[in-house]
Amino acid sequence: MQSSAAIVVLITLNLALQIFDGFATYLGWQRFGEANPLLQAGFAAWGTIPTLVVAKAAAAALILGLARAGRPALVGVGLSFTLVAYVSLSLIPWMSRLWL
Repeated sequence: MQSSAAIVVLITLNLALQIFDGFATYLGWQRFGEANPLLQAGFAAWGTIPTLVVAKAAAAALILGLARAGRPALVGVGLSFTLVAYVSLSLIPWMSRLWL
């Protein structure tokens, strides 16, 4: 079973990764363009910043919704999964492409 302190840490890290991903996506879009077709469509329809704000707000809402699911063991697994996914599919690739 996950402790509530561990859940809070997982929530915080997940939300921080969402913020990072929003900024990195913006910087990457300026330099390289955007490969995600959903974001491309949003950028064309509503503009870059509004699309990223909505996308990151939706992701944050899903993280917070997951955190309130009520089953700490499953919440911990879900938040750990999203954390690993964002580190693997966002943090590492963007860091290697933008800053290293």
